[in-house]
Amino acid sequence: MNLTIYVDVLFLLNMMVDYIVLSSSAIISGRESIRPRMLAAAAAGALYSVIIFFPQLELLNIIIFKLIASVIILLIAFKFINIYAFIKIFVIYYVINMIYGGGMYAFYHFTSMGSKMNASNGVYYIDLPLWSVILLTFLFYFLIKLFTKITNSRSTKQQIRTLNIYFCKTHVTVNALFDTGNTLYDPISLLPVMLVEANALQGKISETLLREVRAGNTDDLVLMHKLHPDLKLRVVPFKDISGSKSFVYAFKPDKIVDCQKNTEISKMLVGIIATNLSADQSFNALLHSKV
Repeated sequence: MNLTIYVDVLFLLNMMVDYIVLSSSAIISGRESIRPRMLAAAAAGALYSVIIFFPQLELLNIIIFKLIASVIILLIAFKFINIYAFIKIFVIYYVINMIYGGGMYAFYHFTSMGSKMNASNGVYYIDLPLWSVILLTFLFYFLIKLFTKITNSRSTKQQIRTLNIYFCKTHVTVNALFDTGNTLYDPISLLPVMLVEANALQGKISETLLREVRAGNTDDLVLMHKLHPDLKLRVVPFKDISGSKSFVYAFKPDKIVDCQKNTEISKMLVGIIATNLSADQSFNALLHSKV
């Protein structure tokens, strides 16, 4: 039996699936999902899925071109941060594709819906009912979101520590999330830097310093030294998750105590940031990955 493939239906269906797979990749990796970029990437993926059916373009179906197409799709969908972040999203994208494809084949195998598996130009195709593909695609997306929400909630709770930070004859208590992505070091002393919200230090350090932090101004280090001579303030280069470079004020505390473990964390600086780290206020500091 010859398989009839409608190009417009194939393109729209693949664009929907690619969009869901890219969105799922963003959810699992924690990457920002920008709708216009995701739609453009999904359209590029759908276009590639269509053109490899043409016999004249059979060469595009070999693995090297598939990998190149995947790289292009991901570069369209997500902003390039560094090679590590790209490899991470690349692996997640392929794993989700395999899970999704395996789920579709399992549905076909156990329900016997659609025609038998066919091949065109070296591409295998299962002619499942359109409603089942759409339903399964959105069910897959819902399960990914649910799974990620549950696992993130559990892992976040397990990784939040209550810390007492002692400095200048006072102390503050913060809820610090252990963050493997925080690799910030002071380039002079080579000490690791944990990050604390400015709001957590309200009433413990001068309003002048807090205003400077919230304004993103780190030009008045001499004045800040005069206001807080015991803090041993310094300015540390800082790069956020988007890749934007700036500076943060950091100080050397007298000690940091982990309340749960009743242990002391030594040789660590505290960087002050204006950003609210948690939408639900479950934590207000980020521990360094070295801890």
